[in-house]
Amino acid sequence: MTDPDMKALDAALADIADQHPQVPDALMTAVLRDAAHLQSRAIVQPDPVGLWQAFLDLIGGWPAVSGLAAAGVAGVWMGIAPPVALETAAAQMLGTTQVVDLFGTDTLSGFAVEGGVE
Repeated sequence: MTDPDMKALDAALADIADQHPQVPDALMTAVLRDAAHLQSRAIVQPDPVGLWQAFLDLIGGWPAVSGLAAAGVAGVWMGIAPPVALETAAAQMLGTTQVVDLFGTDTLSGFAVEGGVE
């Protein structure tokens, strides 16, 4: 817009701002009655959401929980009894391996037994 257009627009808006149209009393009464009728209706409040439901909604519901559970079980399983290929891959990446036998048959080998009992 050019400057003369802005001056014309400002003048037109100033003329409109000074006008205060009269609303018929019947229309105003009908509008206020309708507004009072709508405000008097009870607003239905949703049930409060519990902490567990909020958590489920946050992570994506039961499908996400089942995926997390499966990943957790797989992680524990691989941590306790890793497959040979995983140990080999870790050895190639890290350069060294450390094997801890959690289910060894000789758990008391570090203790000396006195009295010759075997």
